[in-house]
Amino acid sequence: PAPPAPPAAANPPAAANPPAAPAAPRAGTSTPETLAAAQDLLRATGAAALAETTMTQTSQQITAALAQSSGKPVAEVQQIVEDVLMPEFRARIPELMAFTAELWASQMTAPELRELAAFYQTPLGRRLTEVTPTVATQSALFGMRWGQEVGLSALNKHRDTLRSRGLKI
Repeated sequence: PAPPAPPAAANPPAAANPPAAPAAPRAGTSTPETLAAAQDLLRATGAAALAETTMTQTSQQITAALAQSSGKPVAEVQQIVEDVLMPEFRARIPELMAFTAELWASQMTAPELRELAAFYQTPLGRRLTEVTPTVATQSALFGMRWGQEVGLSALNKHRDTLRSRGLKI
């Protein structure tokens, strides 16, 4: 999974009359300059470490599913996943970073990317980098539970209407 984009809140407060924003580059229009700036941004945000954290969370999900389906103890399955599967993920982190840098480089200008990287090197930017994984994980978990709860409630509430419109529920 790609590291999350820096949140909008990560941007420093805007001036009262900010200059007009340059036109956003079209996808696939990165230049060597924007690509280098995007790579600097990824380093400043700790994107590779965030990818490692995400992989660890993914390995826990894989471990739980495999332990349940195989009947093996979680600790044993966890070691197998770590020994066999995780090296594949780690070996391909450069591919993930290259894609993410290209994506950023195709969406923002080099000055914008450099400004973001500079922000992430400030105390507030470093603090944001520290808390983002927790906020993102907890938000995702809540969002999944919330979506399931709302979806189930809506289905139960509107089951007859959905069926009357031809859905097999």
